[in-house]
Amino acid sequence: MIYYAELLIALGFLLMNAIFVLVEFAIVKVRYTRIEELSQKGNINAKVALEILQNLNSYLASIQLGITMASLGLGWIGEPAFAKILEPIFRKFDIEFIKLYSYTISFGIAFAVISSLHIIAGEQVPKYIAISVSERITLLFAIPLKIFYKLTYYPMLLINGSANLLIKPFKLKTTEQEMSHSEDELRIILGQTEEMGKISLGRLMMFEHLFDFGKTSVKEVMTSSKNIASIKSSENFENLINIIKEKKYSRYPVKSENEEFIGFIHIKDIVFNLPIFLKSEKIDLFSYIRELKNINENLTLEKALKFFQENRIQIALVKGTRQNKEEVTGILTLEDIIEELTGEIRDEFENPPNFTLNEIFNKESSIFEIKSEDRYGAIQELINKLFENKTILNKDEITRKIMAREKAFSTAMGHQVAFPHARIENLKKPILIIGKSSKGINFPSPDNSLVKMIFMILTPFNDPTSQLTILSKLSKIISNITLRKRLLSAKTSEAALNVFSAFENKIPEQPKN
Repeated sequence: MIYYAELLIALGFLLMNAIFVLVEFAIVKVRYTRIEELSQKGNINAKVALEILQNLNSYLASIQLGITMASLGLGWIGEPAFAKILEPIFRKFDIEFIKLYSYTISFGIAFAVISSLHIIAGEQVPKYIAISVSERITLLFAIPLKIFYKLTYYPMLLINGSANLLIKPFKLKTTEQEMSHSEDELRIILGQTEEMGKISLGRLMMFEHLFDFGKTSVKEVMTSSKNIASIKSSENFENLINIIKEKKYSRYPVKSENEEFIGFIHIKDIVFNLPIFLKSEKIDLFSYIRELKNINENLTLEKALKFFQENRIQIALVKGTRQNKEEVTGILTLEDIIEELTGEIRDEFENPPNFTLNEIFNKESSIFEIKSEDRYGAIQELINKLFENKTILNKDEITRKIMAREKAFSTAMGHQVAFPHARIENLKKPILIIGKSSKGINFPSPDNSLVKMIFMILTPFNDPTSQLTILSKLSKIISNITLRKRLLSAKTSEAALNVFSAFENKIPEQPKN
């Protein structure tokens, strides 16, 4: 009877082992940010769990001590007890060999059974449960784990001290657990979050723009010098009003007689001093000119935004080096910077882009069965097709810009689609082409899926809002299950055009998958 009691004790050790493994995998798998959120809402167990996650290495060491104790106890009590129960059974056999080695056979069977129970019930099953419901397990066992940690605190000090003495000759440095995520990891996490329907694809693309924010330079979004709406310092009042009526901006860079920028004038200054302007035969703009700060064209937008904030400005003159000489290359506004994050921002005086996806979609250059299974090869196929059809002439520039963007960050956004894009000098209007692959193309993707549809977007260099507008429209289409399926199943340019025509202006709401 005593053997059965020992078996019950062994089962207790097995359960103890399972619980420790359950908790170990749960606290490693659970999301720190989720526990932090629950803690801030006042959840007591979450506050304890947060403390555990902040000191994860120490708690894992205590758990390992518990697992080791449980495993040793299971082997020490369970195997001999089970063997002693089996031994009398084998002794009753008429075969002499079995009688002679009955204890050895019984012990071997007991070892196999106990080891199997240990691996399956004590390790694998709790591991799978912990991975599935890590948050619930973490919260449930947070307080018991903290109590166990306190009870084993001093034994663990001794164990850790001994371990450190053993590794000291190897001169290894112990480091705290890395809790932060790299930029690429954040992209993957956000992509998976969007795939699960927690955020929209449009919001995901906003995050993508945010990641690019620190790498995009001023010269990529500025208005080039030849397109600056400026006024002369000697401008008469009538011409000044006509320029304001035509351009409808609030700030205008001012040029001197020798064509140098000397500042800018704000439309408010004209409105506030309108009576003076109306009475004067000749206006003196110099009295109202404000300082126009200079900014380098190679500065990143992140640094440019900080520069704008620190100087409390909305507009800056962009300068760059051309043939070893510094010159004005463009103008940058705060709106240009913000639009790189949010997409286009148009006020009541600005007209929306005068194009639709149908109008910029190039049917002849789209490929509905790309041969390459590599992303760079697939992109090159599309560029070659554009060049063959004489849709583009500057093939090398387009290849360089798109490949550079792709090498910096994958343009795959999940849902089996990718959006390689670039702003091209001397391009008169936006171009959109489609590349499809039935097998799938290997792009690094947030949802780890192969890309089956590529939307290549080329826009004029001096019109950054066009690119953002196209990306915004396409993201809405891809966010819609019905539209996405119809595009992915399209086998001709006409089929893709039908999707654009039917849903571009009015996209019905669909549940996300």
